[in-house]
This record gives sequence, structure tokens and C-alpha cells, in this order.
Amino acid sequence: MRSIACDPGCHGVNFGAKKSGRYYAYVTSKFANRLIVLDVDPNNNGEAEDSVIFGSVLLANDNPAYRDDTIKGNKGMGGQGVQPVPNVYNGWVQKLPGSYKAQLTQEQRNLIGKKGHKQHGDDDDHDE
Repeated sequence: MRSIACDPGCHGVNFGAKKSGRYYAYVTSKFANRLIVLDVDPNNNGEAEDSVIFGSVLLANDNPAYRDDTIKGNKGMGGQGVQPVPNVYNGWVQKLPGSYKAQLTQEQRNLIGKKGHKQHGDDDDHDE
């Protein structure tokens, strides 16, 4: 386990697939307009002690954008959350369209091995 400094109100995380396998953690904060991209296993050794902030994304924009109203206060207030695509959570990843599934590694497509299940192919024939 490792503690990583983050912005005020840091509280939300969703995971997204890395091209090389494993996952990035996308961390949002209640009182900051920055999303942190955390690589929880940069050297793919299965240990979180070497976690690093891979990058960040600014979640405020002063450029003209489509809005349904004028921002009156708390411009750039955080807590927007994030939904990485494709959704790699168990139960969702199995139902991804083929174009998304093809971008994932075998491990990312089959998060939890089935008890008594013999692995074969890419297991796309299993919906449960």
C-alpha cells in the first residue's frame, strides 16, 4: 500500500485499461478542478508500492463551450467524476462490443477466473 498526495477533497476513483495491460486509476477531487491519472503498477510487478502520478487533466475551460447557463460561482469546482471507456469492471467488460474488447489484453477481458472453468480462447463465448 502506498499513500499518494492528491488535491483537496480527493475521494473518487475509477479504473481504466492501460494498453500494456493492467490499469490506470482516474482520481477526482471535490475541491479541485484537476483529475489525477495514477499508474498503480508502472513496472507490472503486481505491487502498489511503486505507484506514481502518471499525469493530470485540467477540468476547467475558459474557452467558449456549450453551456445550458452561465457559471455564477465556484468556477472549475471539482467532483465531476469520470467514466473511462471502455468500462473494464467485472460484469461490464464481458459485454463490451468487439471493437473495444479487441483493445484489451486477455487478463483485462477476464478479470475474475471462473471456479472450475478451464480457460480457452478469449472466453468471449461466456456471458455470465
